[in-house]
Amino acid sequence: MDSLGVSVPVFLASGLVVVIAGVFLARYGDEIAEKTGWGALWVGTILVSVATSLPELVTNISAVVRENEPGLALGNVFGADMINIFTVSLVALIFGVRNLFADQTKDTQVLVLVSVGLGVLALILAATGDYALGWTSVGGLVMIVAYFIGMKLVYDAGRSEAEVEDGDEPAGSISAAKPAFMGFGLASLAIILTAPLLAASASGIAESTGLGAGFMGILAVSIVTTLPEASVTIAAARRRSYGLVLGNIYGSCAFNLSVIFYADLGNRDSLLGFMETEHFVAAGAAIALMAAGYGIIRSYKDRWLAWFRHSIYVLPPVYVAAVLWVFVLSQD
Repeated sequence: MDSLGVSVPVFLASGLVVVIAGVFLARYGDEIAEKTGWGALWVGTILVSVATSLPELVTNISAVVRENEPGLALGNVFGADMINIFTVSLVALIFGVRNLFADQTKDTQVLVLVSVGLGVLALILAATGDYALGWTSVGGLVMIVAYFIGMKLVYDAGRSEAEVEDGDEPAGSISAAKPAFMGFGLASLAIILTAPLLAASASGIAESTGLGAGFMGILAVSIVTTLPEASVTIAAARRRSYGLVLGNIYGSCAFNLSVIFYADLGNRDSLLGFMETEHFVAAGAAIALMAAGYGIIRSYKDRWLAWFRHSIYVLPPVYVAAVLWVFVLSQD
């Protein structure tokens, strides 16, 4: 899509479909969690966060396979993580920093650390050099293995705190959730069919305007593909389900980084090998923003860190400054 007159309307229309489908994904994911009795926190971290991250997954794969724009995919990965923390910081300022970050359980803290660790791992792999390995890459394999190990650590942390009596079984059944599963599948199909258009139109806008694929991924595409996370975050905060807020946001951040593996499946070279200066800046900003969340959680548990909770006011301007920095770099 080389014409700006075609790319912009397609981008807006496909973005709208992705947002609407993402909202339904979150809604049906919540319903599945309730009717199956699988547990709100775990399902929120795994099912809902993966569901709301489906736009990033499909868009990034399409950007690499169909559009040959690895820079767009990388920009979306790190840009999505940046804007997720930007969103949760605004929600915290609106609904109360203490409400959101105080009294978070061990599994939530482990999830935050896993997200930060995955970001650091991706940055190290890109900086030290990655290379293709047949149908994937060394970096891609390391990222997906690290993701599953991280999710296992989160699960174990939750189990260690839970007091589960012998013979205790979850209330609900899979059969009761069949309509929700059907709705979940239809919404997923809408994402799968629409996301390639989102990637193609974003690539067309980048070419027509000269903004650069990396900047488009970090700003425009990441904003659209993370709107489902934002809608879930706001809805959960209004219900005072603050554990679900952080579970969804940081679960999405972790899953976004695992998408490097899936995007690599359609890339003959290592995706991390295409990292440019603006991507390194975005990755560093994403890591710093995610790590700040852990510091704020700890600030309510360790008195000597109490001062750090005020850093919440710095997170939105840090995000804006990072985006502007990336824009300047993309023009060089």
